[in-house]
Amino acid sequence: MNVREAALRPPAGTTALQLDPLASISARGFLLVVTAVSLLTAVGLTVVAADQVSSWPLAIAALVALAGGYAWFIRSAFRVDLGVTNDRFATAFALIAIATVLSSLSCIGTNLYIRDDWGLLTIGLAMMAAAPFRTSAELTGYTIVSTVLCTVLAALHYFLSFENSLPVAVIVVVAVAPALALGLGSIAYAQTLLRGIYAERLTQAEQREQQYEEVRSRFIDDDLMGEMGGLREEIVPFLARIRLSGTLSADDRARAGELAKNLQAAIAQTQQLDSLGDHVDVLIDESGLSPRLHEDDRATLRALLVALRSSQHTRPGSLILELVEGEEDRFGMVRCASPDVRALRSDVLPFIRMTRLMLRSTSEEVQGEEMLVQFDIDRVA
Repeated sequence: MNVREAALRPPAGTTALQLDPLASISARGFLLVVTAVSLLTAVGLTVVAADQVSSWPLAIAALVALAGGYAWFIRSAFRVDLGVTNDRFATAFALIAIATVLSSLSCIGTNLYIRDDWGLLTIGLAMMAAAPFRTSAELTGYTIVSTVLCTVLAALHYFLSFENSLPVAVIVVVAVAPALALGLGSIAYAQTLLRGIYAERLTQAEQREQQYEEVRSRFIDDDLMGEMGGLREEIVPFLARIRLSGTLSADDRARAGELAKNLQAAIAQTQQLDSLGDHVDVLIDESGLSPRLHEDDRATLRALLVALRSSQHTRPGSLILELVEGEEDRFGMVRCASPDVRALRSDVLPFIRMTRLMLRSTSEEVQGEEMLVQFDIDRVA
């Protein structure tokens, strides 16, 4: 875990699978493996330590309860609606805890070694399998319950089964160790998994934002600002190099004059195309918003209007731009009629998508033979 992940604080009460539902595929696989290990361990130790079993009905009931607990756990994990909720895992944990108690009671009075009690291990394995599904706070509570349960069972066998050749503290430590270690491991696993997924989501969000800014900048430079956008890539490095060198050679003077000339031409071209009213049939702008729009927003609208007017599917005389300024908000809409609105929309769809990048809450809809594009205006010059 890096420093950034260690400093992250995911939302409280959130599980790893709530942040990344696709991770449930690997979590279910891990659960199936844990289930197989637990059942094989329980059956194997029951057979190996058969001479320590004093009540076979209780031993068989313990195996049935263990299988039932894991079956309920697996059924919950493979549900697509709710998954392993706290209530569902509590039910599975209760069945596995009952299996642990029944297994312990099945060898009461004849238990020779506490390490042969499979329930002390399987209850810890259940918590490890629950780490992706439940929070670390919930697993802390289950770890405490498991530790107390194992302590009580160890003390019970100490007074009823074992020869008192070892101190009770040693027997309790041996009994508690598997559940406590696996419980603490499940807590750490849940925290690490949650932080890792949360950090990955933040990284992906940052990458999406960066890509959005790159696309937005490229759109402004290449598609909206025309020659001015292209000149930016030439002028900025040129000025930076001159500033670092501190000298201006003859070639630099010639290059500066050429760039200045190109910039003036680009500005003049932009000013010629600046009026939005030149690109529509009707401009409704009672508040005078058009000349006060931010350059990027005005360029965006200009590109959309030019695309609409250039489409062969646009009905002549039907292109309308309306800009409205209220007391608290500003918005606008573009209306355009067409005998084939779907074809018109296909023609200008790339420009509508670019408009969404620049203007907040941009939406488009078709009403009869008319296409309507609505947007909010956040910036004015």
